[in-house]
Amino acid sequence: MIDNVPEVKLIAKAHPNIFVISSDTELINELFKHIEDYEYQFVGSAFEKSDILHKIKEVSPHLILLDADEESLDLIDITKEIEKKNIPVIIIVGMRFNEIIDEIMTSTPYGYLIKPIDKDETQRAMAVVLRKHEQNTLDVIEAKNKIKEKNTELLIEKFDSSMLLVLCLSLIAMTVLTRSATWLQWVLLIPTVAMLINAIASVRNVDPVEEYEYLPTVSIFIPAHNEESTIESTVRSVFESDYHDENGPRFEVIVVNDGSTDTTGEILSNLKEELPSLKIVTRHPPRSGKGKGFVLNDALTLSTGEIIGVFDADTRIKKDYLQKVVKYVADPEIDGVQSRVKMYNKNENYLARMQQLEFGSFGNTLRAKDNLGKTGFLGGNGQFVKKSSIVNSGRWDGFAVTEDLNLAVKIMIKGGKIRYCGEAAVYQEAVTEWKAFFRQRVRWAIGNFETLFIYLPQILRAKIPIAKKFGIIEHISFYSFNLLIFFGFLVTIMNAISWFLLQNVTVIRMEAPFIVGVLSVLSFFPGLMLSLSRDDPTITEFFKDIVKYYIFCFHLIPLFFMTMHTMMTRKERKWAKTEHKGGKK
Repeated sequence: MIDNVPEVKLIAKAHPNIFVISSDTELINELFKHIEDYEYQFVGSAFEKSDILHKIKEVSPHLILLDADEESLDLIDITKEIEKKNIPVIIIVGMRFNEIIDEIMTSTPYGYLIKPIDKDETQRAMAVVLRKHEQNTLDVIEAKNKIKEKNTELLIEKFDSSMLLVLCLSLIAMTVLTRSATWLQWVLLIPTVAMLINAIASVRNVDPVEEYEYLPTVSIFIPAHNEESTIESTVRSVFESDYHDENGPRFEVIVVNDGSTDTTGEILSNLKEELPSLKIVTRHPPRSGKGKGFVLNDALTLSTGEIIGVFDADTRIKKDYLQKVVKYVADPEIDGVQSRVKMYNKNENYLARMQQLEFGSFGNTLRAKDNLGKTGFLGGNGQFVKKSSIVNSGRWDGFAVTEDLNLAVKIMIKGGKIRYCGEAAVYQEAVTEWKAFFRQRVRWAIGNFETLFIYLPQILRAKIPIAKKFGIIEHISFYSFNLLIFFGFLVTIMNAISWFLLQNVTVIRMEAPFIVGVLSVLSFFPGLMLSLSRDDPTITEFFKDIVKYYIFCFHLIPLFFMTMHTMMTRKERKWAKTEHKGGKK
């Protein structure tokens, strides 16, 4: 729709042109006096449609005052014609007010005046409408420029994705044809070293946090689209938090109902009766369904908290969760914090269990990054960020597929710090079906590639330590190495089988120094083992989970190709929501 907006006109002059649509000479004379007295310019009047459109084209008014008592005109029809020309309208109504009130409310976005008109009220209305229209015009220009920018980024992503896919396939083909993967061993030394550094860094406990001098106010955002199965339990869970002082709760909850077509809205309305402090924002088409970043920015506009927390609509937390996690971001030097994420349905099936291990491993990586200079990342559910840091970083990017990662990178490019809170966890629903799982992971992978392709130049130019730059790039390029990492594992397994079954025959040579090969094979396990050990499993569970998770991670090979295909063929950036079914702990 934005592309069809006519060329916009900003009021560059101090005396805007005002045009009147009316045949009432007395009203016209009165308006003339009010307009000229306010040092605006009266540029004429008309009352027949053809004459109106001709004069509007001739005098180019900045504002039109429309007499609704002009019975010869179709009110809705004429206002639509004027709207096409991007000129604001104030409707003046008198005797026909009750008769045409519905038409008035649907035909103009700027308001109306009631006869007899008052001089001060008329002048105030003109000034307010002109200012509002100018701001709306600037918003349209900004939106058009943003869309143009994002379309350019989309082309960059398509090109970079194509080049990455061609490069990876060429290297794999070269390996097969030459029967040598020595190059692969050296390439994989980069993620190998990164994984080992993270594993070693995660052994140390993170720096302790100081007790509050006071409880900072917190705004909790819960985006919701068709969440009838989980939204009630999530809202109740948050409201049970013991984050209070002597004056009462120090948090507010804002649920944004983003165009839900199920009973989410009805459930929220019922909750509002029971929980009066619950704030509900309802987004309708065409604004709804455009992206989670837009939803969060709407909530940000209404929020009053110093710190912003984001929960998914399937979240469950313990009563002391906020007390624990907010301490981290209350530190003046810290911009944000990501809490641990666990699955409340982890025992439902194999896939759910693997996601529990996966998020535990991710938490272990964030623990390491906390110890390596507070360079953690935001992971969507359970993220808490200072409101000032969000605003200073340009807010959430509504076009970004993974708005959380995007925000984290923008914060750190500016020198910000993000911590990890491992002692407080959000519990969410694990995806239990492979089709939905891959749909979710393709979105996550696309978000990583988007961030890598678009922000890499900014990261390299950022005035931050080299180690921090490396940490950011290593994190957002994770999916880029996955295909090669697990292709390397396949080659290693294939060689091992061939060596035993075919009497020392090697299918594909791997001739890098022995230590390089050993590190490449074993670097996957230390971080995983550390994260598993923190949940105190039995020895049997410990080793079973290691084997199961190793097998599970081979899904990253088809995921890479699915992601590249989606990025090269998509026509727009589109946020794909994860369906929540609800369940029991």
